[in-house]
Amino acid sequence: MSALSFPAGHRPRYENFEIKAVSDETIREGGERAPFGADNHRKLRLIEAITGAGVTDIDVGSGLDEAAFVRNVLDAKHIMGRIPAAAQFSFNLTLKTWEPLIETLERDLPPEYRDEIYVSVGMIEIDSHNCLFERVVDRLRGIGVHRFRSSLLNAFSTTIDEQKYEHLGTQIERCRAQGIELIRINDSVGTLLPEATAVLAANLVHDNPDITFYLHGHNDYGIGTANSLMSVFHGFQMVEGGVAGVGNRAGLPEIESIAAVFARNSITVADGELNLDGLVRAAQLSEETYMAVPDPYRAISGFLVRNENAGIVNVPDYLGVTRDVDYFLNRIGLFPNYIRQILIESGVDADAVSDPGFLDAVYGHLATQMDEMYARKRVDYDALAAQIQDFYSDLVRLEHVQLAAMDVLGRRGLRTVAGATGPEERMSA
Repeated sequence: MSALSFPAGHRPRYENFEIKAVSDETIREGGERAPFGADNHRKLRLIEAITGAGVTDIDVGSGLDEAAFVRNVLDAKHIMGRIPAAAQFSFNLTLKTWEPLIETLERDLPPEYRDEIYVSVGMIEIDSHNCLFERVVDRLRGIGVHRFRSSLLNAFSTTIDEQKYEHLGTQIERCRAQGIELIRINDSVGTLLPEATAVLAANLVHDNPDITFYLHGHNDYGIGTANSLMSVFHGFQMVEGGVAGVGNRAGLPEIESIAAVFARNSITVADGELNLDGLVRAAQLSEETYMAVPDPYRAISGFLVRNENAGIVNVPDYLGVTRDVDYFLNRIGLFPNYIRQILIESGVDADAVSDPGFLDAVYGHLATQMDEMYARKRVDYDALAAQIQDFYSDLVRLEHVQLAAMDVLGRRGLRTVAGATGPEERMSA
């Protein structure tokens, strides 16, 4: 099967254009990825930070307790006024999880909230010969849900072949038949490459002008953000990610990085203006919310990315690039001529720093200070690294399901018999 190519006459766009919205997956995928979960109060604070920074399309969750949390979120929006009125929320379910989740939506959300939220339906190819997707959408409509989007799963390769594209087209047609015009294309295992993303986006938009597409681009190869940007450069009308790149496995595209590129390239969002400083604060809050070790050097939002070594040949400074940075010195960047420059720029008389002996003494003092600091920090780091590894080692694993079942059986006076197909009831000792 041959690889897909660009539609005839396709032209990319790189600057001075507008997309419809930015969709945030921090809450849903953050909850799925976090080994220990997150409390609802912190999640609500994070939603307030994200929406306050201009991102108004939020995927809230996919678990059995999330419908109740959606109610808390919408109460915070409508009753407390803590969330912008323009914010809209999605609840995620798949055709493997739909039955209990629909029950929670009906039980935990009042009718007016069911009418307001989007429900995103995924894995729509399951049991397609029995029209399960269509029946689930009908069931959702029956409980008062009227806004839908769909998430189409894919295991892309280095190219998009015509067979995979044809399969996508079949699933898109099923969505269209249900009146669904908002479709997320999943790079489900993070194997999509930017050049393939460009071809895919161009063809989908060309062939489906009535559909709004956005990419769910995982960062397994470290190119999720590049893929998401490429998708809008080649026609997708929305972009998606998580603040701090929060998402399953290696994460999702970093919304704050996307926002920085948008600002540089004059790309605007119809739903509202993005506040980069607010997104940086939200990214740092997401680490706290999901108990992730802070990444000090993460692009845009890492708390040390604006700290640069003043004692080496700093290329951006050399090129005259203006940035908001703080400077530091370390052992490798310690040069007498930089010591002289720093002292002169701080107001010390030039004659006072012309004595080589004086500069050598200052150099020696700083070198000793840095060496002693390194020795202390090395001990601290080794202890901290061991503590972090220990922190993440205590996880609920799959074998704990069996242990939990055995405990429940024991409490009920039931025991499993080796070789039997099920538990036998017997008198407790």
